[in-house]
Parts: sequence; structure tokens; C-alpha cells
Amino acid sequence: MVERIAWVGRVTVPGQPRQRVVRVWTEGEAPGPDHEVEEIDDPFAGATPWQGGDGGAHAYALARTAKAMVGGLRGPLSRYELAPPVRPGKIVCVGRNYRAHAEEMGNEVPQEPILFFKPASALLGSGQPLVLPRGYERIDMESELVAVIGQVGKDLPRETALGCVAGYTLGNDVSCRDLQRGDKLWTRGKGFDGFAPCGPLVRLVEPGAVLPGSARIQGYLDDERRQDAAIELMIFDLAFVLSYLSRVMTLEPGDLLYTGTPEGVSALAPGQEVRIELAGFELGCLTTPLR
Repeated sequence: MVERIAWVGRVTVPGQPRQRVVRVWTEGEAPGPDHEVEEIDDPFAGATPWQGGDGGAHAYALARTAKAMVGGLRGPLSRYELAPPVRPGKIVCVGRNYRAHAEEMGNEVPQEPILFFKPASALLGSGQPLVLPRGYERIDMESELVAVIGQVGKDLPRETALGCVAGYTLGNDVSCRDLQRGDKLWTRGKGFDGFAPCGPLVRLVEPGAVLPGSARIQGYLDDERRQDAAIELMIFDLAFVLSYLSRVMTLEPGDLLYTGTPEGVSALAPGQEVRIELAGFELGCLTTPLR
């Protein structure tokens, strides 16, 4: 039996800056240009108390059961432009979470998760161009699986931590090595506008579901595969990171967790294009043209 998959994201009508939340249903595949979208109320806001939502609700359930908005957007996905799929309260990233990547960068393998933030202004939707800042010697791509929080979570046990996840998408932790190496903190090196491409859409998953460890995060620069590693090679798995993080801060619906990049990070230049996919668990393709 083919799995019916629900996807959510944000789009804009060409020429209009306002972002709209849409849902797409597919029969086992990633949404394509001909798949129909329907506008719905934001399920992440609906599960967030400070946005007037129900703090006990889960964005996964709200997204799947939401009624299409009367008079809302409808039509093929190709009619609209993709925006970052959620509007997060915070973007948390895990550094050096693959042993081979830590080694290629000349760093020790961490004993605890290395966590850092990216600003919301770093987000970039799939297909949107990234204008690389000039005057720096090396800016790298970092292909990553991204978890999207769907329910308020604090002090989560590792055994149940995945229950707060609403779905998954893809991300690129773009990094300016010049600044990252020179600064004690990574805020500047990883915080430029557009340095957090994300998308194309969020694939909703049953709370508590575990992704296949054999699924491979793959990053392409133009048509050359530069990164390719199974997600089971993460030093700290997602459940551990969620539990570890939630002991410090409350996880809120719409928050994004970039889970780390494997080896093969590569320098970027204007005129190239980055594509990121997850082989073995369909999330679509995150595409970023470079200017």
C-alpha cells in the first residue's frame, strides 16, 4: 500500500511578499510542480501558546486535520514561490556531529553536542538565490537533515524525545571559514543573511517515528556529489540531542534543529548551484543557486 504523505510549507505569490502556509498531499513521492496546494492555518502557530495556540496541541495533528481555507490559495505548486517552510522561534545547529567531518576540519571528536544558533534572517527558501558575501577566502556548504519541532517540549527523556518532532526537511549550514576560525564564537561565520537555506517543504511524520538509519544525506555542488553519509553515523542521534537541548531551553513548535553535516564540505563560488537530498527517505530537493 502506498503511503499518503502530508507536506506543509510556506509560499508566496510572485510579486507579493506575504507568505502563506500550504499543505500538499502525495502518494509516497516528494511534491512536484503539478501537485496541488491548499492554504491552511499555520499549524505551528496553532500549537504555540505565545501565538495564541494550544500548548498541548501537536502541529503534526493540526496540519493533517486542518480544513482548507475558504478563499485561500489553491492550484499547482509551480504557480508559487517557495519560502522557508516554517517561521521558527529559534534555529539550533549541531556542530561536528559526524566523526569524519570533525577529522577533515582538524578538530577533535566532541564528547558532548556542540550547539550554536543561526538567526532567522539566515533562512532562505528552496530555489531562492544566495548572494555570497564578497571579500572572504572560503565559504562552505554543509548538507544537513533538519528536524522541525511540533510540540512544546522541556526536560524530555531521550526515550520519548522524538515525540515532539512534527517532521523533517533539508538544510544547508553555510559557513564562512575565515570568520569561523578567527572568532571564538561562530555567530558571524554562520549568521550571514541567507546562510541557512531550508526546504523545500516539511514532510510530516508520526510523532515518535524513527527515520531509517541507512538514509543518506547527500550534497551536490553543480552535478558533482560532494557529501554522502548515512544519518546513523551521527555521533549524537536526534533523540539524544533533543533531550540534551530541552534540559536547557524549551523547544517550541516551528523551531528548527540542524543535525550536523558529514564529511565533504566544499567551497562555494558565484555561478554554482547546491542541491541537497536525503536518499532512502524522500524529502525532495533543496536547491540553492549562488550569486
